Amino acid sequence: MSLKLDTLSNDVLIRVFNELDARDIRRCSLTCRFFHETIRDSMLLQYRLELAVAGLEDGGTECRLSIHERLAGLKTIEQGWAKLCFRQKITVTLPRSPKWKLRGGVLAQDLAPEKASVMSFIQLPSAVRGTPVHTWQSDMEVNMRKFAIDPAQDLVVLVAWPEIPGGQRHTFLIHLRAMSTGARHPCATDPVLSCVPTLLDTYCIFSIQIMGDFLAVLYYTPGGYMRDLLYIWDWKTGQLLISLEASPVGAHISFLFLSLRYFITVRCTSEPDGCYQPELVVYDFIAARPEGSMEPRLVRIYQLPRISQDTATRLFTLGSEPPSELPTSFYPTSCSHLLTVSMCFASFPEERHLRDFVLFVHTSSLLEEVDARTNAEQLTVPWENWGPLKTRMMPIHDYRADCHVYGTRYIRPEALSSANPYRLRMLDFNPLALQRDTSLSPSEDESEPFSITIVQDSQPTIIDEHESAFTQRVSTTLPYRDVIGRGIFSDADVMIDRESVVLLGWGHRVSQWGPMNIEFLCI
Repeated sequence: MSLKLDTLSNDVLIRVFNELDARDIRRCSLTCRFFHETIRDSMLLQYRLELAVAGLEDGGTECRLSIHERLAGLKTIEQGWAKLCFRQKITVTLPRSPKWKLRGGVLAQDLAPEKASVMSFIQLPSAVRGTPVHTWQSDMEVNMRKFAIDPAQDLVVLVAWPEIPGGQRHTFLIHLRAMSTGARHPCATDPVLSCVPTLLDTYCIFSIQIMGDFLAVLYYTPGGYMRDLLYIWDWKTGQLLISLEASPVGAHISFLFLSLRYFITVRCTSEPDGCYQPELVVYDFIAARPEGSMEPRLVRIYQLPRISQDTATRLFTLGSEPPSELPTSFYPTSCSHLLTVSMCFASFPEERHLRDFVLFVHTSSLLEEVDARTNAEQLTVPWENWGPLKTRMMPIHDYRADCHVYGTRYIRPEALSSANPYRLRMLDFNPLALQRDTSLSPSEDESEPFSITIVQDSQPTIIDEHESAFTQRVSTTLPYRDVIGRGIFSDADVMIDRESVVLLGWGHRVSQWGPMNIEFLCI
């Protein structure tokens, strides 16, 4: 006897559909009216579809909210971002500080010079969790130079000023502390890591990244006149996993974790004709290495447009933020988020500032190419084989791109005129959301954005070589949604998180140490 699908109960069908991924659920909903109505009327399956479109994952057992509450919260947040519509503004006044970090719903601040070892933390309000602003301070008992946080693990990583016994070798101590108390982190076998960078002095700069059990620290000097050094540890065991040293010519200027296996750096090498070849370089730090070797395995090189010989590279900066969320209903997927490459150039030899650019690309695009590589001949990917279709390069000046990215969204202040007023401008590169989105016209309703524009892959951004530092005409086509908010505000540093935009009332013209206002614009 044959079994007809329409004889199965809805509960059974929903359980079957729930075993599929979101793309297949969507396909099933298009096969017949019966499947469509079953999926449409299921709160669970609608939640799965909305998560996929938003590029998020479910929080699982860590979240106590019902499916109905999660779906309602998700729709509220996504609709708010789609129009840059903020339901609440909260202002907090704190001592001014040059060191800030926003991650996982927590804004961290170093209170130096008044309190050299004390950190201030602000947990951002959450409509989904139903939590208000929460602030606290922790004494780390360390005169810190640089820090990074991971709220999901209650972890703060501090680089302390070195104790110099003499000579040119300096030991930098890396402390692993609990954000909540300032005490040594209970999961760290050795709460203090140390390394002795060769030929580095106390003027070196640090870049710190945390992803899961892995901690990476890049030491580099401005101008690249010394060798860059990159270390990756398993911070819980204290084991040093890799050590990567770059020559001054091909210096690794910036780096980020792509996943729990791969990390990416950006470097710029000199070509025989005097031009420069910038590259995104992907390494595997988990793969087996020859005995005694601490270098990671190089797996992919993505070339960027070549730079002319009369250009001095001033800055290459990678921007992205690996997911790190406090227990909640949903969070960005670890497999795909937005990566930015900020490029700042000057002419040589007069050091005249040239036009700046930001390149946008999905990390999934880079990882797909890495997984597809089958032999050493495919190690280097020329720009024309990947860049025009998988990236979008735009003329934007952005020296803090790491603070402006969350998931697939990028946000920054957009100047209206030279008189100082700004609007918020958001670029959203979520491909699934774009497929079902429509453009809206400007509205007089104050709850509506000033403008929304959908930029498809058929509308390339063209950068001519005579307008830039590149040796060739650059055309890129990654689709995105461009949203300009209605609210007007004065100059401020802007950060973005899952449910909020943070405005630091810094003002680049202000130099005195005094209180500063921090505004949280809550979706």
